[in-house]
Amino acid sequence: MRVWIPVTAQQISEFKASNVLVATSGYAVTEDWAQSWDETDPEVLEAEILQAAGTETRLVVVAECLAEVQNSESGQVAISNPIAKAQIQAIFAAKAAEPEDFLWFGPTEPDEALVWHSS
Repeated sequence: MRVWIPVTAQQISEFKASNVLVATSGYAVTEDWAQSWDETDPEVLEAEILQAAGTETRLVVVAECLAEVQNSESGQVAISNPIAKAQIQAIFAAKAAEPEDFLWFGPTEPDEALVWHSS
C-alpha cells in the first residue's frame, strides 16, 4: 500500500543513520476517502492526501509498505513494521512560511529535504 507518513526532522535524521524509517501511522488513498472527493484523478487524490498528512508536520515520506486501515473515511492507517530505504519513494517538505506548498525530494535526498524544511 502506498502510504503518506508524517515525520519529524528527528525521524529523518534517524533514517539517514540507519536506512530504516520507524513510524506508526500514516495516510493512504482509501476507497471511502477517495469517494468523499468529487475527483477521480489519482494524481489529484494523492496531492490531497499529502495535504492531509502534512497538517501534522511539514515533512512527509511516501512509501510502499504494509499498513492496516484504521479509519477508511479519513485515510488513516497503522504501520506495524519499520520501513526500509528501498520502500521509500519520495520525501516532501514544506517551509514554515508556506506550509501547504510541498516540494518533492527523492529518497536519496533527506539532507536536502531537511534544509528546505528548516528554511
